[in-house]
Amino acid sequence: MWDWLVKHHRHIIAILILIVSFQLAYSDIFSRGPLVYPSRIIFQGGALVMSTAARGANGLKEIWTNYIDLVHVKKENTALKQQIGMLRLKLSMLGDVEIKYNNILNILNLPLPHYSVSYVTAMVIGRDVSSIFKSITVNKGKLDGIKKGDGVIATPGAVGRVVKLGDHAAEILLLTDTNSFIEGVDEQTRVRGVVNGSGFGRLNFLYVLSNAMINKGDVLVTGGKDGVFPEGINIGKIVAVKNSPSGWLFKDITVQPEIDINRLDYVMIITGEKP
Repeated sequence: MWDWLVKHHRHIIAILILIVSFQLAYSDIFSRGPLVYPSRIIFQGGALVMSTAARGANGLKEIWTNYIDLVHVKKENTALKQQIGMLRLKLSMLGDVEIKYNNILNILNLPLPHYSVSYVTAMVIGRDVSSIFKSITVNKGKLDGIKKGDGVIATPGAVGRVVKLGDHAAEILLLTDTNSFIEGVDEQTRVRGVVNGSGFGRLNFLYVLSNAMINKGDVLVTGGKDGVFPEGINIGKIVAVKNSPSGWLFKDITVQPEIDINRLDYVMIITGEKP
């Protein structure tokens, strides 16, 4: 109904104007004799109807115009939201690229204790961090000079060792796996022990005598005598030291690993000494 009135408002106004014009043209006839009062009523009524119709038509036209404007605003708002969404997606992608770029720069600038060590840089292409196994898969293998048992590092420390090999892929057992054992040294006191994965994201520092000098906050590094890692690669920080009960030989020591597996994109696989 509103659409019909808006569409035909000009015709309605024209008809009303014709009616009132007719009445005005013959006002002399209707203004004499017994028709004088009906004539006045017709004149005033026609003027009122024409005025009301004109105002109504103009109001309808204004409402329609405002509605059209609102439709355009809604379309523009939708388009702007889509553009904002695309920009946020691009920003997120750029942030991911920046993180990977910084990881590569960190790998290239990683200070190795022995500059004679050769290594192959590989990208992480898979993760298995279930309750049983803690491992990752990389995109380098036998044909890239990698051997089973090679140590794996990243910034800022030790990652694990190679346990399975393909021509162009390798599986790396992480330090946090319960089957992982490497030599560790307290960087502050030089106390040696064996670092073993707890299976729950942390490490145990085993076979440290109960009377050994070792403290919470000390940093553990690789010992260099296990044939896996060179000496001095960061392993993690000691977060808990419990003295053994009477009769026990060793301390109970917990270590927080330096590497965050969820942020690991690239690793360096140590392939041996440079020729």
